[in-house]
Amino acid sequence: MGGTSSDGCGKVRELVCTLLGTGTSSGIPVIGCACAVCRSDDPRDRRLRCGACLRFLDPSGTPRAILLDVPPDHREQALRIGLDRCDAIVVTHDHVDHVWGLDEVRRYNVLMAAPIEVWASRESLDGLRRAYRHVFERTSNVNDSFVADLIAQPIDDHRPFLLHGLRFTPVPLLHGRLPILGFRIEAVDAAGEPLSEQPGPLPLAYCTDCSAIPPQSWPLLRGLRTLVLDLLRYRRHPTHFTADEAIAAATEIAADRTVFIHMTHDIRHAELDERLPPGMSLGYDGLALG
Repeated sequence: MGGTSSDGCGKVRELVCTLLGTGTSSGIPVIGCACAVCRSDDPRDRRLRCGACLRFLDPSGTPRAILLDVPPDHREQALRIGLDRCDAIVVTHDHVDHVWGLDEVRRYNVLMAAPIEVWASRESLDGLRRAYRHVFERTSNVNDSFVADLIAQPIDDHRPFLLHGLRFTPVPLLHGRLPILGFRIEAVDAAGEPLSEQPGPLPLAYCTDCSAIPPQSWPLLRGLRTLVLDLLRYRRHPTHFTADEAIAAATEIAADRTVFIHMTHDIRHAELDERLPPGMSLGYDGLALG
């Protein structure tokens, strides 16, 4: 099991998962669109690209922040919640709307005077290296400019890894034909085993950008307190759950609470949210799950 083990004999405390963005790849409002959702004055209908942040005190009492993806809107998202550190980044996949804010994390390097680990599949790390050659091959730059200081950490064979008292278990998902990762997140003891009493919204599974859940992944989604799940629109889509498909999957998973993300401008928050089954709701930018 890779990663940083729990520090000391304490427990993770005061954990909050904040949804930094809940929109699809175009964001909402969509450029050049005058539909009802894009013109809506409901702040829940304004959706930046998908990402989330876990903030907590680690077992030694040190404040920590772990990002789930780094979308192109990350700077705006970080300023909105006053984020001033990043202890690790966990990547679901390397699509533009999920990782093209990676350049922004260089500011955390300055604030913390430390590099940042980036945990991702080998395929996603290859994509990041291609897109961010100036970061991962810094010595090849013509000028030694201000770039992020990152440490690539491959997720091998979907094995769990530990970060500051939390265990991340990769959950294989299908984004159309593309295999990507969701993550089951839970607090652990000094031996790396899940605590009987989990803090805040844990155990939590973060499953964005999925159109199917493979058979081997269903057991990893049992016994959740919180499920964050993809729900794109009402009409069928080749790489995302529709509203009906997302609700059906959430019903089968049966988490205590399900929050849907990655919505297009087809989804008006107030209209769909009130029609969802008990225990399910639409997420919105800035929603804190604690």
